[in-house]
Amino acid sequence: MVLAAMAGSLGCMVTYYLIRRIWKFFTYTKPEKRGIDPLGEAEVFLAYGRTKEAVRVLRDALSDDPGNLTLKVTLLRAYSSDRNVRAYSRLARDLETSLQGQPVWNTIQKNGRDMDPANPLFNA
Repeated sequence: MVLAAMAGSLGCMVTYYLIRRIWKFFTYTKPEKRGIDPLGEAEVFLAYGRTKEAVRVLRDALSDDPGNLTLKVTLLRAYSSDRNVRAYSRLARDLETSLQGQPVWNTIQKNGRDMDPANPLFNA
């Protein structure tokens, strides 16, 4: 009897979680359309540890402005916070020529070495 009640409760929680995720996905509105700076919104998400939301906002903003280095560096921070080594390494490789020699590149390399010490991109 107790196990059946627990299973029912768990089923309700999982259903609620899935419906909530689906709702958020389909009702997403770009920050610009809501009058919000996407970089600022992503920074707030990162400050509260909500890296998945920050990544979504930053990727969306980059689809509208693919050359924005500030958005890309913030996306690197989000990948670093999320410990997403593959995405971090790929984006860092794309930014290497643009940022090499700048102080931010040293930080990118340091974070990269912490996550992927064998990657030669971060050991140069």
